[in-house]
Formats: sequence, C-alpha cells, structure tokens
Amino acid sequence: MVNISVIDIHALTCFWLVFTRWMLVIIQLPIFDNNSIPSLVKVLFSLILSFAFFPLVKAEVYKDMVYMGVDSFWILTIFYAVVSLLIGYLVKCLMELFTASGSVITQQIGFGAVAYFDPASASRVGPFEQIIRWTMIVVIISSGALLPMFKGIFNSFFSIHVYDLGKMASSPEYFLTVFKGLFMSALLLASPLIFTNMLIMTVLGIVARTVPQMNVIMVSFVVNIGLGLLVFAASSSEFFRVAFQIYTDKLGNWFQFLL
Repeated sequence: MVNISVIDIHALTCFWLVFTRWMLVIIQLPIFDNNSIPSLVKVLFSLILSFAFFPLVKAEVYKDMVYMGVDSFWILTIFYAVVSLLIGYLVKCLMELFTASGSVITQQIGFGAVAYFDPASASRVGPFEQIIRWTMIVVIISSGALLPMFKGIFNSFFSIHVYDLGKMASSPEYFLTVFKGLFMSALLLASPLIFTNMLIMTVLGIVARTVPQMNVIMVSFVVNIGLGLLVFAASSSEFFRVAFQIYTDKLGNWFQFLL
C-alpha cells in the first residue's frame, strides 16, 4: 500500500497554477487544437513544459499566492485559467485569419457549396480553408515562429499578476484594434480574388446587355471557377509570403501586449 503525503502545499499549489496556464494555452495552439491529437498527449506535453519552466517562474507565482493567500486556491486557479484562455484565444485568432481569408476565396471562386464536415477540427470546412491553414501551419513550424509564442507565454508569468488587474483596464482598446486588424488582413489576403470576381461580374453584365441570348448565369459559373483558380495559382507564392508577414507582425503585437 502506497501512502502519499504532501510536504510543501505551497510548492504544489504553485506548480498547479503553472500547469493550468500551460495546459489551457497548449490546447489552443496550432496542431494541438486538432481533435485527432489525444488528450493524454496534450496533458503530458503540458506537464513537461511545466516541469521545465517551474524553477524559472515559481517566484512570480508565489507573489500571487502571497497577495491572495494560500486559502484562495480556487480564486487563483480561476484567474490563471481565464488568463490562459485569453492568451490562447488570441493566438488561435491569428490562425483563424487564414481560415477566414480562405473562406472568402472559396465564396468568390464559386466553391461555396464544396464543403464537408472535418472530424479532426469538428467543423465544416471548404477546400481552400484547409489548404491555406495547413500550409501556414507547416510554414510557421518550419520557420520557428512558434518560439515567440512559447516565449510570450513564459513572459506572461512576469507581466500578468492578480494585483495588476487594474492595469488591464486599457486592454479592450487593444482587443478592438486586434480584431479589426484581423478582419482587414483577411480581406487583404482575399483581395485579388474579390477584385477578379468584381471584374468578371462587370464584364458579364456588359455582355448580358449586348448579347441577350447568352445565358450569363451559366457562363459566370465556368468563368468564375476557371479564372479564379488561375488567379490564385498565379498569386499563391505572394499570398503565402504576405500571409506569413502579417502573422509575424500580429504575433509581435501580441508579444508586446504580454510584456
């Protein structure tokens, strides 16, 4: 029979808070937010990160425990959970930027009806959303752009404390700026296809007036898909270059916010 006893409740509580932050952020990061990744893998990876960073951040977590008291275990847990979900959600929003641009491109080309339920992401997706999302994930991981994410999470232990909640009063303005920037960035990435579709509709409208016998609706389907695919193929290299630049810029702003 094994008897387990806790020698230092303060250290255990401190480690639990560190694990809470890492765990709730990790499950929202690219790849880890996929349902095909077992929960056990996410938990074990979070435990490894917690063990690795615990000696470096425990002093900062102790400050929250001293301020609130050890008896405020659940209050501290809720605070760290909310902060972790917020940090992870902002990172996830950066990735949703590419999904949003892919959705706009899908609609502009005429592939709006070509969608399926993806059990891995537990959502309905189209072809361009998947292509753009997974291409950007590979580019981000291969370029080392995930390192600033982990560095930002690490720095959050030093910059976000219970006793500094008053300093977060200006955060709504930051969030509004971020979400506005994400929306405009998605439109920017899809702008070549948007203008191509507008040009096609304008030309077909003129043709419909000059040649009433032509079935413009049927022709528009073929022209939209064919020309849309050609434009995307021609601009794909520039698309992913600009997309990666936007991602790094937004990630830099997020990193500065955590500091």
